[in-house]
Amino acid sequence: MRRVPALLTALSKDWLRNREAVFFAFLFPVVLLVIFSAVFGGGVGEFTVYVQNQDRTADGEPTNLSETFVTALNETDVLSVRTIDPDRNVTAWNRESDTTGATRVVVVPDGFDEQVRAGSARARRAVILDTVNRALSGLDENETETRLNGTNRTEIRRGTRAMTNGTNVSGPAEIVFYAASDDETAPAVRGVLGSVVARFNDEALGVEEPPTTVTTGDLGSRNLTGVDYFLPALIAAVVLINGLVTLPSIVAGFGSDGTLKRLAATPLRKRDWILANVVMQAVLAVLVTALMVVVAHLAFGVTVIPGPLSIALILLGAVTFAGFGMALGSLVRSPDAATSLGMAVALPTMFVSGVFWELDLMPASLQTAATLLPVYHFHRGLRRLMVLDTTDGVAVPFAILGVGAALALVAAIRLTTWQDL
Repeated sequence: MRRVPALLTALSKDWLRNREAVFFAFLFPVVLLVIFSAVFGGGVGEFTVYVQNQDRTADGEPTNLSETFVTALNETDVLSVRTIDPDRNVTAWNRESDTTGATRVVVVPDGFDEQVRAGSARARRAVILDTVNRALSGLDENETETRLNGTNRTEIRRGTRAMTNGTNVSGPAEIVFYAASDDETAPAVRGVLGSVVARFNDEALGVEEPPTTVTTGDLGSRNLTGVDYFLPALIAAVVLINGLVTLPSIVAGFGSDGTLKRLAATPLRKRDWILANVVMQAVLAVLVTALMVVVAHLAFGVTVIPGPLSIALILLGAVTFAGFGMALGSLVRSPDAATSLGMAVALPTMFVSGVFWELDLMPASLQTAATLLPVYHFHRGLRRLMVLDTTDGVAVPFAILGVGAALALVAAIRLTTWQDL
């Protein structure tokens, strides 16, 4: 154990000479932070939607209600509406179009105005008819005889029958939405389109103020941006990559150039060597986290700052993943093979664990598998401490990472064949 500080100093000097290692340890996290923050931290952008209004008058002008609907689409904050000539075939247009990105088309069919007016009248008649029936059913026979004479009752029956017969008309107007099957934003656009249609229907029925509305709120206790929520995920991803990808390559490099064979001839013990590498990764994790927090604060106004418990969890996570990285590095002798092996383990682990998206988006089997991974609990613990600003539930991540760190160090010691390196 007394040799660990000296060995740590020697490893740090050697690491600083490795430009690739320095890049992946410091510059790569910053690049990753900037890219993710710029792409996902700016809020919801606009979705381009192409609208083809086929409902025209005899003069070729849009009908009143179809134009009103297109205007309602254009007034939303998240849709950028562009038009397609009403005579064009949508399939042919899409094939010949030089547009880039996802193509989404909304078609307002011919006869839209007429169908909306008929549907509005049908709905109004249904409301009136239901009101009359409810009023009559609320009166008992004596009240009916007292308040209504025979002529009135006959007229009411005749009127309700006429209204019932008048409701047998064509169905509602149908807006058609086209999108590619691989367009991941199509459900969001479809939801916005549904909201516009619902509001349009209310206005068609004369409902100025809907009986039910939806307001949104933030469950967080602070005014945080999207980058604030992404920062714990980026920290977890960087610590994971440094431990499972960068470190195995470094260890395999020491083995391939004969460094470890020469170390084996010294009084240095295997566990001291492993411990020094793990401690170095733990210190590096804290330094990289500090760099990411500073850049995120200066560039994107991030306000979340890791506290003592967050730093402790980062240290524990770094020890866990570095221990597994040492074990992986001992299995191969080529740095390239070690990097490939580390990527084969780290990337599936990172994406399956739900670091960058919610588990609700994945099948139930993968959700169950994700909860078994240490990085899942590492990320969730950091998110609770840094974003939610609470210690509730963080005992589980600490316990799981503590057990993981112990198992990783034992595996590294067992798998490292010190005398054969």
